[in-house]
Amino acid sequence: ADRIDANERFAADVSHEIKNPLASIQSAVASAQSAASAEQQKQMLAIVAQDVHRLDRLITDIARASRIEAETARGDLEKVNLGQLLFELTRAYAQDDTARAPVLFKGAKPEDALVWGQSGPLGQVFRNLIDNARSFSPPDGRVFVNVAVIRGKDGGFVRATVEDEGPGIPPENLETIFERFYTQRPKGAAFGGNSGLGLSIARQIVTAHDGAIYAENLDNGGGARLVVELPLASAVRP
Repeated sequence: ADRIDANERFAADVSHEIKNPLASIQSAVASAQSAASAEQQKQMLAIVAQDVHRLDRLITDIARASRIEAETARGDLEKVNLGQLLFELTRAYAQDDTARAPVLFKGAKPEDALVWGQSGPLGQVFRNLIDNARSFSPPDGRVFVNVAVIRGKDGGFVRATVEDEGPGIPPENLETIFERFYTQRPKGAAFGGNSGLGLSIARQIVTAHDGAIYAENLDNGGGARLVVELPLASAVRP
């Protein structure tokens, strides 16, 4: 019953999100047909192209969200070294020669940051977080990734963080950013470049791994931190 309810909510959300660009396309086509000049028609066709790109990105991310849910539900668990996974992911981003913010591994790489999970979906979590952080970074900003093992009487957990040097998150949106299709992009970001599913997918995967994900602003007032906490792997497989 819970799965049926969740699917109904997801279908309703998807329908709502797709109707917006479709309505915009319909309006732009009608305006192009009655345009008084070639320049006005060109402007309307540019709007159509933008909305087609927006639809394509939206449908791609919706398919990815559905696929990840199925993979997480069916996949076998294994011990994943989160320190190694994020160290390698950071090295992969170092090969990116675009003008976007560089991604740096902060601190030492822990060798005992082991969690039960699936490396594919977990890697997707941090790609989403890093891409999100880079999109909010200023031109000279950097993104920092850190992994630490926190031990306690109850066994402990692995804490991984992704920090940016952007404007931070309004306090009232620290939880809202994880809602499906929520988007609040930095000034100048390309229209339709984000579907609002990245952080929602990240929470979906982390929750499936019995973990927690949350956002906070840095104490110095410059930037935000996304935190993922996953149970430290014990000798017994869950």
